[in-house]
Amino acid sequence: MAPLVWLSTALAVVCAYPAWRFVRRAVRFRAGRSVRAVVVSQMVALGLLAVLGVTAPRPDLAGPGWAAIGLAATLLPLAIGDALQSGGGARSGDTVRRRPFVVRAAIAVVAGALTASIAVIGAAPAFASVEVAGRRIPVDEKTLADGYQLTVPIPPTASGFASRDAHLFVPPGWIADPSTARPIVTMMMGQPGRPTLGATLDALHSLGAGPLDDAPFVLVVDQLGSESANPPCSDTPAGKLETFLSKDVPAWIRSELPVSPARADWAIAGYSHGGECAAYLAASHPAVWGNVIDISGPDRPGEYRSDRTRDRYYAGSESAYERVWPQNVLASRSYAGTPIRAVFVAGGEDDHFRPQVEATATAAEKAGWKVTYWAVPGQSHSGATVTLGLETAYNQLIPGWLASGAIRPAADRPLCQADQDARACGITQIATVAGMTAIGDFTALAVFLVVGLLVFFSALRSRPGAVRPGAVTPPTPRSD
Repeated sequence: MAPLVWLSTALAVVCAYPAWRFVRRAVRFRAGRSVRAVVVSQMVALGLLAVLGVTAPRPDLAGPGWAAIGLAATLLPLAIGDALQSGGGARSGDTVRRRPFVVRAAIAVVAGALTASIAVIGAAPAFASVEVAGRRIPVDEKTLADGYQLTVPIPPTASGFASRDAHLFVPPGWIADPSTARPIVTMMMGQPGRPTLGATLDALHSLGAGPLDDAPFVLVVDQLGSESANPPCSDTPAGKLETFLSKDVPAWIRSELPVSPARADWAIAGYSHGGECAAYLAASHPAVWGNVIDISGPDRPGEYRSDRTRDRYYAGSESAYERVWPQNVLASRSYAGTPIRAVFVAGGEDDHFRPQVEATATAAEKAGWKVTYWAVPGQSHSGATVTLGLETAYNQLIPGWLASGAIRPAADRPLCQADQDARACGITQIATVAGMTAIGDFTALAVFLVVGLLVFFSALRSRPGAVRPGAVTPPTPRSD
């Protein structure tokens, strides 16, 4: 708001002397044409203010900007009126004294330029457009309420891993205030599966409008390569998946998204196959991620056919295979300098995967992670377990990010109720500004008329031969 404040101050300074001249001349009853110009100019300015409010996709974001534009709508016409008055001159006897009209016109032009600048800066937030990942995102009622989804390719620069396009969720709170950075959650779905946002969106929308505004960026990446593939999350003959997820994906995020650089604001998440990947990656690369979400994740890659996974991807070496089990990675490292928050979720009726999730959660707790574990009552491996698990995780993470300042909550909207939408709030703000401007105009007009009448009657009383009210007029002598 600093540029707006300085421009408004500059406008007031530029218009102060012309405004005083205008009022002084108006008192002397030489302002008929200029008074009309002032009134018309202010009506046009307030009309344009209303047009801005109607056409802006997010009028409530302008906030104090509307008041600055209202100030401009009041001051600029006075400068115009002074310029018009200066063109006529004032007669004193037979001498016409004309001050350089070009100076007064120049002041009006400068005031107009300042007014235009104030309007642009003041109304700019209401017309905010945002760009992320090289794409222009529309700012309208829908995106400001629900956020936006993008399909984005992630180049496998370091890994060469052939992944399908990722899907990105852009939170509505960031669209409303794109000057800020946000936390980032990298999500992986199960096998077989696709990197879609369905479960993520269901979980985020179930939190309500406020938490949805405060949501992080969520990038759902493909850790499979195809719907039928089932590669381990380490670097194997199936591809350098670990390199892709730990280097290529973070490098793309840092270059394309406005995210916080702090590891405490980065989370790796996954369901089923993706859950095991998330636990393994967080355990293996704690410098990258400070948070992990494991929903229904196995305790080892390829757990249904461990011998086949060992033989196919680890050349039959049992020791090489066991080195990439999340529990073993956790037991082999110290996390004293890299604290990690972890949310583990499994279906309460999932007798196969729930014990595996519990085993990984126990190993994480022993390694010093701050662990939350929840067995969803009455649920199995998939379905509501995924949505409720993500909902639980976001309820854990978002308040922490708000408290740390990683997520900046939406600014208070002046003059608006909490339940007003963007359009209603903007109309309230603009109506208030227009009403205050109109009140100021009518007050100035009333003062002008009162002063004008006082001057008129004062001049009338002081005129030689003027008849005073109540005085008896002597009879005129007759001449016969």
